[in-house]
Amino acid sequence: MSDFLSFLYAHYIKPYLDTRPRDDGDTFRASLCENNQTEETRKDVEAVVAFAAAHAFLLGLRTGAGLAEEGGLQT
Repeated sequence: MSDFLSFLYAHYIKPYLDTRPRDDGDTFRASLCENNQTEETRKDVEAVVAFAAAHAFLLGLRTGAGLAEEGGLQT
């Protein structure tokens, strides 16, 4: 992941995700992921989440820009 995407995730995306409320299902799935892992596995999971979140953010930007070009998004 590029330095920009790492910065974007650490300073914008992750703080936003951390403030979002979790329902019971989200809390349950998070506890399953957090409890039974080694330190190495936990780092791998964090890296995958960071990669997926940063690229999903970029996809949202591209999709929004494409909609704006086609006239499907009103600004």
